[in-house]
Amino acid sequence: MHQFMPDISAITGPPKLYGPDNRLLKPSSAYTYRRDAARRTGSLKNWNPRTVYGKQAEALERLDVVERSVDLSYNDPHAAGVIDSFATTVVGAGLVPHPTLDNDVLSLSKDEIRELQSAQRAAWQSWIPFADAGARMDFGQLQYLAKTCMLRYGEYFVLLPMIDDPDRPYSLACQVINPLRVKTPVDMLTNSDIRDGIELGEYGQAEAVWIKKTSNSIMQLPDISENFMRICVKRGHRRNVLHGFVCKDPDQVRGWPFFAPAMKYFRDFNDLLNAELVSNVVTAALSYFIEVSGGADPYGVADNFMTNHQSTDRSDRYEDVYPGQIMYGSAGEKPHLLSAQRPGTTFEPFTKTIKKSIAMALNIPYPVLFKDVEGVNFAGFRSAMLDAWRVFLMERSWHGSGFCQPVYTMLQEEAYLRGNLPINNFYDHPFAYTLSEWRGAPKGDIEPIKARKADILAISAGLKTRTAVIVEQGGGSFRSVMDTLEEEQEIIREKGLNLQTDISLNDTEDPDDTEELDDDDERTNINEN
Repeated sequence: MHQFMPDISAITGPPKLYGPDNRLLKPSSAYTYRRDAARRTGSLKNWNPRTVYGKQAEALERLDVVERSVDLSYNDPHAAGVIDSFATTVVGAGLVPHPTLDNDVLSLSKDEIRELQSAQRAAWQSWIPFADAGARMDFGQLQYLAKTCMLRYGEYFVLLPMIDDPDRPYSLACQVINPLRVKTPVDMLTNSDIRDGIELGEYGQAEAVWIKKTSNSIMQLPDISENFMRICVKRGHRRNVLHGFVCKDPDQVRGWPFFAPAMKYFRDFNDLLNAELVSNVVTAALSYFIEVSGGADPYGVADNFMTNHQSTDRSDRYEDVYPGQIMYGSAGEKPHLLSAQRPGTTFEPFTKTIKKSIAMALNIPYPVLFKDVEGVNFAGFRSAMLDAWRVFLMERSWHGSGFCQPVYTMLQEEAYLRGNLPINNFYDHPFAYTLSEWRGAPKGDIEPIKARKADILAISAGLKTRTAVIVEQGGGSFRSVMDTLEEEQEIIREKGLNLQTDISLNDTEDPDDTEELDDDDERTNINEN
């Protein structure tokens, strides 16, 4: 191979590059590259994204998106179903706190921890029915409302007033505000510290929120500062406002609706379905189309026909579409029997492709988002559920830490100040005293027997606690479950019953263990199970 190597002893000057044929390569003008994504030729020629300049332009653009999202959520069946399904899965009837005191910091005995947790649960349960400042909802319903606001508007605003009412067990209350009321007054647009209704601090933190006052009259109040409330986000360590949104941009201060990436698809898809529906209704209602002679007026022919048959006089061919209606038109004199030929054979796969694009934009698998399990086998649906629950659990965690936990902390502080908690000094370790996990409804199992076997094996191996299993299944606290079991055992002994309560893993027969099924087999189709 050495015969192809150039003689470098005679080379002077800068290094030279040789090709595989042992010939000197011609020098290039510049060793540069260009990304295809930046080209402005071919199909990318007209792709010129619009950049928003200025905080006011950004606010107006976000407002347009929000208003379209609200319209979709109220008038589009798919959008409305997505919001309700998402909020129901993430929040449901409301997340429940499970106190997990940090005993490494508190150094309490087991009896002291149990007594404190019992007092905390009692304070929480007594406050839940009085959570809403407007006395319309409990805290679970407030959570659901906040989550639907997050999806519909891209954010939620919750005020935390202290209401002095002797009928309330605690003064703390929650008031959910329509996000459209939060905006910058027109006479404050030149204030560089206010951006889209949020007054920012030195590091971009929210210092205050500008909320427009409501009016009892039909006339809307002008957007000047005297018609707004400036509410500080915090007063000392106490929160006055909770503002929740998903931040996807370093300089983002307001949330964007859940439907923003797929809004055009939602709208066009709804228009497509509406057009198909109207076309089918019209075609099905018009049983005959009668052509009249070329010189005749179809309106006159229809009017004469209705008059001769002693029916209601009509001066037009048709105004409303009713089943079995006859329409007159120009040209020949022969009737045409109409039959519905819509939608075509490609309609269903085409609409399914659109819905898959929407599902991808919303980060939820298609069978779960649109509840369409046709043609999905067992393994495919299980995979989709697992993927969807990764998103649901993330949303549940953010909802618990961003909305529920601050409210819970403020309530426990008030309970301490009222002398309802056995704590010497709450302010020594406020976060350790109020630490809790927020659990919602269990996700359920496609194979419950296998799931329970897995729990039993994990408990036996010391990899999982019974408390964790009980909490995951929405069964409350471990102590309450054990107390209930103890009471059941006492009743069973009193009645003299002999019930089998000790079931081993071998006693549970799983149908999947007795027969090997192929995931591609039609027997595993969800519709047939």
